[in-house]
Parts: sequence; structure tokens; C-alpha cells
Amino acid sequence: YMSYFKYFKEKLFIENTSVLNITKKNKTPFYLYSEKQIKENYLDFAKIFKSVNPLICFAAKANTNLAIMKILGKLGSGADVVSGGELLKALKAGIKPSKIVFSGVGKTEEELKLAIKERILLINVESESEAILINKIGKKINRIISIGFRINPNVDAKTHKKISTGKAENKFGVSIKNFSSFYKNIKQFKNLKIDAVSVHIGSQILSDAPYKKTLDVVAKVIKNLNIKIQYVDLGGGFGIKYSKKDKQINLNNYAKLVYDFKQKLNCDIIFEPGRSLVGNTGILVSKIQYIKKGLNKNFIIIDAGMN
Repeated sequence: YMSYFKYFKEKLFIENTSVLNITKKNKTPFYLYSEKQIKENYLDFAKIFKSVNPLICFAAKANTNLAIMKILGKLGSGADVVSGGELLKALKAGIKPSKIVFSGVGKTEEELKLAIKERILLINVESESEAILINKIGKKINRIISIGFRINPNVDAKTHKKISTGKAENKFGVSIKNFSSFYKNIKQFKNLKIDAVSVHIGSQILSDAPYKKTLDVVAKVIKNLNIKIQYVDLGGGFGIKYSKKDKQINLNNYAKLVYDFKQKLNCDIIFEPGRSLVGNTGILVSKIQYIKKGLNKNFIIIDAGMN
């Protein structure tokens, strides 16, 4: 699964360079990444969805290493951020504000003001209260602010319960019922413009079935409310293989579904891949400090901590 990390005669190499030699010039512990793997992952993803021509926004939460964000930015990636710090990092990495979307349930007023000041592409709103606050900020500075509304499609992504985000009981997004009633009163919020509908149903998803369900739900909501929108942000969550028994998600199938969805709704698509771009690109390099004999087993003590 990590094609640029290989063992030759029990010695580990990254992109044909000995990891042991790297430790002679760099103090352990450190993270070591394969630039080739990062580029390959991004370009493969872009190729699969070529017909959709999406804006790919790397989910910065997956890895906020500045060097990685710069590599992805140069390839054309945008960023999906969930804090003011991540937003500043994305900008520092050279990612254009017009390619940045700001997600997350707990954005502070200070963070919202920063996003508005930097004129980022989209703030994905996750509650009515957040939308009201953005409208208030917009009124003060006499600006109409572009927002996406994250709806909760009540779809089970069949992933671990701690990383499921699209079911009714999850804290993310707004229920379709609540979104509908908010949208019907949108005219009273003169400084808001709903430019996108956004969804994200979880992480480490290994089947395209929950995505298909989500597309159906989103299409129905947009059609029922007759929303004129520019973007549909379909989030990320694409799973990767951690073991031989994990089955690979069929992204080619999903690409066809998204292409049909895009044609039907006449909108642009945003994706937010994270783990699928960087999950197999790095290792933690650590040195053995001590070997300690226990009663039942021996312990190897390394110089990297739990953090």
C-alpha cells in the first residue's frame, strides 16, 4: 500500500534512499514523507474525477505539514480547513483564498471574520446560529457573504461510530427539515448568499453505496426547494487499505454517479479528500533507546512519545 517504501536486505528505503542514512543527518524522532507518493495520490484522484472537473480541497486536518500543503497547492489543490490556524497555514502554503473552504461546527466570531477578510471561496455553515452570526458580521461591513449550508443527510456510512458524521444523531450539519425552514426565510438575511450545499458523511469509507444514497438525498433537497446554487461540496471520507482484507473503494463507479449528478443539477463539485491523499505517504522514524526486560515480555523503549 506504500509503494515508495521498500525493504532491501532488511534495510528500509524511501524512494531508493536508505532511511538509516537519513537518520545520520537528521535527529530522531521525525516524520518522513514520500513526495512522489503524495503527488501520485493527488494526480490519481484528479484523473479518476477528470470528467467531473471538481475543485479538490485537501482536508488540512489530515496533515497540516506546511511542506505537504505546498506540494499539493502547486499541483492545483485547494484546502478544506476547520480552524483559523489551518486557514492561515493554507494561505502561507500559497493556496489561493478562492480555493479555500472553511468547515467545522465551532467556528468562533474571530475565525469567521478572518475568513471573510481573506475572501475565501466558501464558509460551510453548520447551524442556523452560525448563519445568523455571519449575516450580522456581513451587515456591519456592508458585504454579502457567500456561504455553503452543510446538511445532515441521515446516511449511515457504515464506518466506525466515532468517525461517522452523516447520521441524524451526529453533531454535524443541519437536518433537512431545519435547513428547509431556514431556506424559506432566507430573504430576511440580506447579507447572506447560499452558494453551496455541503455534505460529509464520515471517514474511512470503503464502499460507494453510502455516497450514492447521499447524492440522492442532496439532489432531492435541491430540487424540492428549487435552490439555485453554484457548488455542491460532497466532502471526503474515502477510505484507504490498512490491511490485505480491506477492500478498496471503487472511485471509478462513484465518479460516474457524480458526473450524472453534476449534469442533472448543473453545478460545480467540491471534494475534500484527506486521508486518501496522505495516509500512505509517511512514516515516523524513531531510535531504540533501551531494551527493558519484563517478567512476561521484553519492552523496546524508543525516543518518540505518544504525541
